[in-house]
Formats: sequence, C-alpha cells, structure tokens
Amino acid sequence: MARPRKTEYANRAVVKIENAFWKLLETEKYTDITVLRIAQDSGVNRNSFYYHYKDMDDLAYQAFKNNTRNDASRMMISSILTVLTLQDDEKDSDIDMSILPNSRRIMLCARSESTYLKQLVNDFLKEIWLDSFSINEDRLTTEEKIQLDFIFAGIVTTLGSQEIEDNPLLMLKLVSSEIGKSMLLTMKKISVAQNNRFLETKQNLQG
Repeated sequence: MARPRKTEYANRAVVKIENAFWKLLETEKYTDITVLRIAQDSGVNRNSFYYHYKDMDDLAYQAFKNNTRNDASRMMISSILTVLTLQDDEKDSDIDMSILPNSRRIMLCARSESTYLKQLVNDFLKEIWLDSFSINEDRLTTEEKIQLDFIFAGIVTTLGSQEIEDNPLLMLKLVSSEIGKSMLLTMKKISVAQNNRFLETKQNLQG
C-alpha cells in the first residue's frame, strides 16, 4: 500500500485542528482557548500547529474562512437577502429554511465575547451584502459608512443572541419585519446614491 503524501497528512492535521477549535468554541471563551489545548484536543502537536498557523487569531481566521466557503453558510446569507426582496405572499414557499441551523459556526462567532470573531462575521456579511447591492465600500460617504456599520453591528448581535441560538428561524421573521424592510431600503438608497455620484463624476470628466 502506498504511503499517504505529505499534503494528505497536512490536510488531516488542518481538519483535526479546526474541528477541535470549533468544538472548544461551543463551551469555552475564545480568549481561554490556547494552542496547548488545541494540540491536546486535536491530537496534533504544537509544531504542526505552528506549521499551519501563526497564532490563535490566524487559526480562527482560517477556520472561519474555510467554514464560510461551504454552501450552507453562504445560502444562509443569501436566504436572508431573498426574504427581504420577496413579496409577502411568496415568503413561505420560496425559502429553504433548513439551511439556517447548518450555519451554527457563524452564530458561534457572533455570540462570542471576542471582538475579533464578531468582526469576522461582520466582514463576511458585509462582503456578501455589498456585492448583492453593487455597493463599492471604498466609495462610501462617511454618513453611508455609519449607516452600514449600524446595520451590520445589529445583525451580528442578533445572530449571536440566545433567542436565535434557540430558534435560528427567527432570523427570517426579523428581517421580514419593518426593521428588515428599513435595512433593505437603506441599502438600496446607498446603492442608487453611489451610482448617481459615479455617473455625475463621469459626466464632469467628459465635459
């Protein structure tokens, strides 16, 4: 039988380390999780840990990125956006509600005491939402940036709440409420305003 390649060993180590991280995060504070504890729980030595990650923050970043590459995580955010754009009589039949519980790891980060983990969730949400509304973050005005910071901070707080942990489907009800509709309207207004500014600048340059 052929020996497993080094890359296979490396991939197994990464899976073990990141699985240990997610399991510990369910019961421990992020700041209490150490490299030693990760090594003990994963069965991977410290040298192997530092071969793949610089430190705990790097592990958290890579684990989060690997988790949000899967379809369930992105489908959750897409479904929230879909709820916001559907008519009232379409909402019950067009949403696959089963994908929300599959994104528990995002909620784990959102409910963490760690500002760093919360920011990972915030950046992930922002990336998908701004792209969906064709908003360029670099071209936001100060007022628009403050509005978006308020919106995403609220979403992250809600995702990390005990109520959403107990019943993730409540998130869909929240975003289809008056608050959710206001969020949608704000995003649309920012998108339109940004596009108008771009066209105005383009016309001035051509004129």
